[in-house]
Amino acid sequence: MDRYWSHVVNCSSCSVAYKGFHVLEVVLQILSIVLIGIPTAINHGVMRSVDGRITVVSMAVLCFAASRWLSFFIYKTFHFHDYKHAFC
Repeated sequence: MDRYWSHVVNCSSCSVAYKGFHVLEVVLQILSIVLIGIPTAINHGVMRSVDGRITVVSMAVLCFAASRWLSFFIYKTFHFHDYKHAFC
């Protein structure tokens, strides 16, 4: 049974939650790309400290990991297909 088409599309609360989570996932992906680009695009004089670069890159990795976890959460919560297959 496909949970998305049987319930999420017809339920206004779930539909709003689905759209909000999807927007958050995209924002986290964009933020991770922007955070990776900051140390490489700006002048080296501005971000001279290694600690600053490590912090920015770490935040980018965390944002990307959060977006991947959120993608799994969205699939598990809103798109789960519950098929039971018998094995011989």
